[in-house]
Amino acid sequence: MKKKLTTAVLFLLLVTGITACKKQDSNTTIVKIGGKWQVTKIETKVYDANGGIASSNTVEYNPSSDYLDFKSTENNDFEMSLAGTISSGNYVTFVGTAFNIKLASKLLVCSTDVLNDNTFQFTATVDQSNPKVTETYYLKR
Repeated sequence: MKKKLTTAVLFLLLVTGITACKKQDSNTTIVKIGGKWQVTKIETKVYDANGGIASSNTVEYNPSSDYLDFKSTENNDFEMSLAGTISSGNYVTFVGTAFNIKLASKLLVCSTDVLNDNTFQFTATVDQSNPKVTETYYLKR
């Protein structure tokens, strides 16, 4: 009787352990943005005190050498290579489509505009910039 009870408890623990392990939801922002993205262009806008656009600039990049890499590491490491300059930091995602990118020089507070298998577009506000600065990134795989 004791052996049957022990076997039943072990079986129950095994089943509970297997069902408790859940796969990472492939529909979450952190999973979707993960990996290397080629940069096609970045639009930068500087705003005046009234919220109007004071200046705007678009820089085209070479998708074969310019990239953003959202690495799937314990610290969510991030690497950016633009026009031969490599910057690194990390990123964090939030509920929904918001995420932040922390670089040595700035913190980008980001909002996803488009995200699918081949296209990723997001607008980043440079935290504590005065005047306000936004950067819209156009990426592809």
